[in-house]
Amino acid sequence: MLSNTLDGVKMLHHDEMRNYDRIQGKLVSVIMNHGCKIIETPSFEDYDVYQHYFPQLRQQMVKTIDTDGRVLVLRPDVTVPLVETAAREFPRANQLLKFGYVSTVFREYFGRSTYGKDFLQGGIEILGDSSPECDGEVIVMAAEILKTVGVERIRIDMGTAAYTQALFDGLPLEEEQKQTLRQYMAARNLVAFGKYLSGLSLDSEARKALEAIPVLFGPYAETLSKARGYCINSGMRNALTRLEKIYDYILYAGYADKVQLDFGFTSTLGYYTDMVFKVYVDGALYDVIDGGRYDKLSAQFGVDRPACGFGMNINLLYEFMSDAGLLEDAQPSFQLAVSYTDSDQTLIRDLMQWRQRGFRVAAYPDSSFIDSGDYSIHAVYRNHSYYKDGREMSAHDLEDMMRGL
Repeated sequence: MLSNTLDGVKMLHHDEMRNYDRIQGKLVSVIMNHGCKIIETPSFEDYDVYQHYFPQLRQQMVKTIDTDGRVLVLRPDVTVPLVETAAREFPRANQLLKFGYVSTVFREYFGRSTYGKDFLQGGIEILGDSSPECDGEVIVMAAEILKTVGVERIRIDMGTAAYTQALFDGLPLEEEQKQTLRQYMAARNLVAFGKYLSGLSLDSEARKALEAIPVLFGPYAETLSKARGYCINSGMRNALTRLEKIYDYILYAGYADKVQLDFGFTSTLGYYTDMVFKVYVDGALYDVIDGGRYDKLSAQFGVDRPACGFGMNINLLYEFMSDAGLLEDAQPSFQLAVSYTDSDQTLIRDLMQWRQRGFRVAAYPDSSFIDSGDYSIHAVYRNHSYYKDGREMSAHDLEDMMRGL
C-alpha cells in the first residue's frame, strides 16, 4: 500500500461542496448585478511572465514542462492571464470590459486552521475605466458579496500606491536605495527601516514623510488629514484627491463606516499603481479579499488601458464562516436509500421515476454499507415490495414521505 501523502491536499465532502456552491452562487449573483460577464482564464501560463511579476512567489508556483520543453506554471493568479487574454481578444483600448470569475488558483495559502496548495478564488476585473468611481464600485462589490453570504462585520483597509510612488519619485536617491526602503516598508520592519533611513541624505520634510508612511493608518478623516501634512509634491496631493473621490462613492453606497486608511500595506502582487485595499472579516487576522488599481499591466501585453479589480480567497472565507456558524447545516445526501437483495424491473422503474421527479434516491445491495447520516428515509425492497420499519409500503407511499421532508 502507498503510505505517502501530500500535505495540504484533501477531498471536499458533500456538505462542504454544497456550502461552497452556495457561496459561489451568491458571489456570481452580485458581480453579475454589476454588469460583469463570467469568464474562465487558461489554467497554464508561461513561467517567464510570472517570474517577472511574482518573483516573491517562485517557490510557491506549481511548475510543469510543456511538450516543447517550455516551463509552464499552473495559474498562481487570475489577473495576469485575464489581462493578457483580454489584450489579445479585445484589442480596442477604450472598450469597457467587466469580467467576473470563480477559478482554482494554484499556490499555497494559510488560514487560522487550514492550509492548502490551491484554493478557490472569486473576483472581478474591470478594464478600460480609469475613474475613481470604478475603484469605488470594486470595493463596494467586495463588501456586498460578504454581506450577501451573511458576513456583516468587516473592515476595509484602503490605501494608495500612487501616494508612496509620488514620494519616492521626488527623493534624491539611487534606485537601489529606494528599493531597499521599499523592501523594509513591505515587511514593516520598522527597526531596519529606521536604521537604513538614518544613513541617507534627505531633507527634513522627506525624512518625516518616510518615517510616517509605514505607520500611517487609522480612521478615515484623521488619517487623511495626517497624510496631507506629509505631502511634499503635487503627485502626493493628487493621489489623496483621488482617494477622497473613491471614499465618496463608498460613502454614498452605504459602506463608509467599514473603511479605514492604511498607507503602509503592500501586496506580493507587484503591479498595483494606485488605490489598493484589503477586506478583513471580524475575528480573522488575515484578509479574505484584496485588490486595487493596476493601470500599467495591460500595456505589457500590447494594449494600454487602465484596470481595477480584486480577488477573494473563498477557502479562507469558508473557514471564517464555519467558525462563525454561518454555513448551512449538514443534510443527508439522499432523501431515500433503498437496500435490496435482488434487483428487478419494478425497482429500476420506480428508481427512474423518483429521480425524474427530482428526488435524490440511492439503491444498493444489502451486503453493502451506507452511513445512516447519508439518507433521510431507509426502505428495504424484497419480493416486489417495499418495507420500512417492518411495515409494507408502496412506491407512492415512499414518494409522499419524500415530499414531506
